[in-house]
Amino acid sequence: MKRQSRRTQPKTKKSRRSDKVRVLIIPTRRGLREISIRDSRQASLVSRYSNAIKRYLESGDTSALREFEGKEIETIQGRRVPLLTDRAELDRLAAAGELSYETIYAKR
Repeated sequence: MKRQSRRTQPKTKKSRRSDKVRVLIIPTRRGLREISIRDSRQASLVSRYSNAIKRYLESGDTSALREFEGKEIETIQGRRVPLLTDRAELDRLAAAGELSYETIYAKR
């Protein structure tokens, strides 16, 4: 005989840590851009990407940037923002002072 569930109320969606809205800063061809994301995996990707850019700008080592070629970040609004890996474009932004940011998080 099958046991019936004693649950009388439907399950409710529990908030997860990954549901937290984060406003991050990423470089684009037009300069730094604030993007809103909710997924912690996307936030980790942006963090690794930011570190790869810093590594490239400090040492000229492009190996860390290769991981991000062709990758995009999806914003809360559903827009896809490509991660900039074009070395000439990164050099141009750095020379213009656009890549001198201390943190990936936007000020609130």
